[in-house]
Amino acid sequence: MIENLNKKIAIGYLWNLASKWITRFIGIISTLILVRVLNPIDFGIATLANIVMALFVMLAEVGTDKYVIKSQSCTNELLNSAWSLNIALKLGCGLFIALLSFYVADFIHEPLLTNVLLVCSVIPVIGALKNVGLLNYERELNYRPLTQLSVLVKLTVFPITIGLALWLKSYWALVIGTLMSEVITVLGSYWIHPYRPKWSSRQWSEQWHFSKWMVVSTTTGYLRSRLDAFLLGRFLPSNAVGLYRVSQEFAWLPFSELIAPATRSFYAGLTQLIDDKEALTHQLCRYLALAYLLVVPSAAGIYVLQDEIVSVVMGEKWADAAPVLGLLSLLMLSMPLNIALQSLLTHMSKLSYLVWIDVVMIVAIGASFSLLYQQGITLLATYTLARVALVVVFIALLLLVYKAVLHVALTRVLAVLLLPMLPSGVMYAVVALLKSALAFNPLLNLLILAVVGMAMFIPLMVLLIWGAKAWIPEYQYVLELLANVRNTVLKNRVTSQS
Repeated sequence: MIENLNKKIAIGYLWNLASKWITRFIGIISTLILVRVLNPIDFGIATLANIVMALFVMLAEVGTDKYVIKSQSCTNELLNSAWSLNIALKLGCGLFIALLSFYVADFIHEPLLTNVLLVCSVIPVIGALKNVGLLNYERELNYRPLTQLSVLVKLTVFPITIGLALWLKSYWALVIGTLMSEVITVLGSYWIHPYRPKWSSRQWSEQWHFSKWMVVSTTTGYLRSRLDAFLLGRFLPSNAVGLYRVSQEFAWLPFSELIAPATRSFYAGLTQLIDDKEALTHQLCRYLALAYLLVVPSAAGIYVLQDEIVSVVMGEKWADAAPVLGLLSLLMLSMPLNIALQSLLTHMSKLSYLVWIDVVMIVAIGASFSLLYQQGITLLATYTLARVALVVVFIALLLLVYKAVLHVALTRVLAVLLLPMLPSGVMYAVVALLKSALAFNPLLNLLILAVVGMAMFIPLMVLLIWGAKAWIPEYQYVLELLANVRNTVLKNRVTSQS
């Protein structure tokens, strides 16, 4: 059973990864064009609008997707109730955004935000209309149609957003692009799945029983992850928020495009192991090994190449973003621990632990940023450094929950986390030394340094895995998983050719 499940998760990860790579490639091209057409203040206004909108969405989010995926049997009544409840809550969400738009804009000292929030108030309502039948694909770990839909949406929205940016040259291009993305996603969801939901409220009480902590956890988690940008909008000019948000997007690319796609199939796969605690622990540590094998060298690489990345990818008018980009990449070190813990505690109905961690972090972020503001600090990099310093506290809190609730040995988790740091440190030192000796154009310098970095990390990491396989078997599993994926791809290719 475990072997078959791992194959399904691997294939689901591949489809998620393919979707992310294709859509992200389009997204990166779009962003590269947009950062040269629009100004940081445009991204700042759009970011502030997204933060406010998403906060209200979180308050109205009851985890309908996780509730359906977790359920042992998926009936039409279950799907209809989940779909209807989501619509009802998102209608209220949109109404609150519209009513509070002026007051939020006044609080942030950005009057342009009022009209933007009024338009954004319809986005969650439109998104709630999406065909709930798509969750059946996730229950079956069938991500192929979902991949096709996401790619179609991205290909359609891409020219619309770029065209609007070239025409309007303002933040409205980003806002309208987001709106169109939701509309096309909803239409496409009914095209790729035959299920047609109907209004029903029969199972709302059962879902709320499951979701009451989900609502609180989702809201506090969102506040923890977005409070920094929101406070920057109040303490600093809107262009600082734009610099911060765009830097964040590029700094977290390795996680959002390589690791996050695995979490959907990882979560769905857990439902089949919920009664086997030992298997759950093994699956968790294997996921962490795969995640940190990618996250640690990526964070080190982005940090050491921050100037080159900004110069080549973002352009000279974004030069102030370089130190922010480098620092924000270090936040990725907490993400695998956090997202895996969320999945497990959701299944165990113990999300209250995550809520308390989030509350501690919200207080810490708010206090540190307020203190900097009271001292007259206006440098964005200083606020970013304060935010990154708190990641140590966050990781410590997560590890305490792993030990206290999941009974996972901290030595096992720390070994998985720390093993890639040695070759990553060597890679960092070599690349940093070589940087000063290169005198080519920025693009060529970046390519040479990236290749040298990979050439240093990969063989060292392979040697460490081979040497430590008896003590840290999770990394040996990663190699076996990659071999399994390769064999599956080759088998499918041979089958298609015959």
